[in-house]
Amino acid sequence: MAAALQRALGAAEPGRSRVPVLVLGPARSGRSALLFRAALGGARALFLAPRALQRLPGARRAGSCLQHVQFLYPPSLPDLLRLLASLPPSPPGPPALILLDGLEHYLAGRSGPQAAARLSALLVDTASHLAGGLGPDPQGSGPGPGVQLIASLRVSGEAETDEHLGVLQRYFPARCWLCPDPAAALGQEDCEGDRLFRARLTQPGAPDQEWRVGFSLDGEMTVSPLPGGRAEHPGSPLDTAGAEKSPRGSGRLPAPLQL
Repeated sequence: MAAALQRALGAAEPGRSRVPVLVLGPARSGRSALLFRAALGGARALFLAPRALQRLPGARRAGSCLQHVQFLYPPSLPDLLRLLASLPPSPPGPPALILLDGLEHYLAGRSGPQAAARLSALLVDTASHLAGGLGPDPQGSGPGPGVQLIASLRVSGEAETDEHLGVLQRYFPARCWLCPDPAAALGQEDCEGDRLFRARLTQPGAPDQEWRVGFSLDGEMTVSPLPGGRAEHPGSPLDTAGAEKSPRGSGRLPAPLQL
């Protein structure tokens, strides 16, 4: 399931990994923007978030790609659980990609592993259940491609977040870490006002991949591959450009496409 994320990051030859992916990073590190970019990859996508997305890089140039994305905003964990349990694997067709932005919102105030485990298990089960509606592999090479699953989590260093992360990692074997670019943070490179991050994708059975992700002053997102290297673990939240959520739940996106 890392293939959709690899395409969003510009990988020349995305793999066909079916394991769920967890995107992690500090506050305002571009997690929402990266998930949105993955949603525009061409496959039918379901984008879930606790509130409407306000500013997204490349949305004006997305064109017809937005017609393949359904945006739903369950405001609470019970609402999200009910929505996932009611998704039908029937015509006009299930999504090929499920993206959940803001896991930390749904797990806030819920200590212990139960809530994180229940939500993760339902996400994985929903993706598996909906995969039956996609049919066999069109290339005839075996089972169908499955429903890809990508979720994001803000990493803050708080004990509650660390506790949830320990549970989530069991259900999301592939992880993409977003962290401030060390060269830009130390002033070793002229970034011309851009906010720069490193994105490092780690998945079972494949070498790690790393990209540089930049956000210009107007919020546009650029991605470029990096040679083999090691990204640092994200530290404290960093105020940066990128995708933002509307405080009142009013986005600038078109009306949802009905499943």
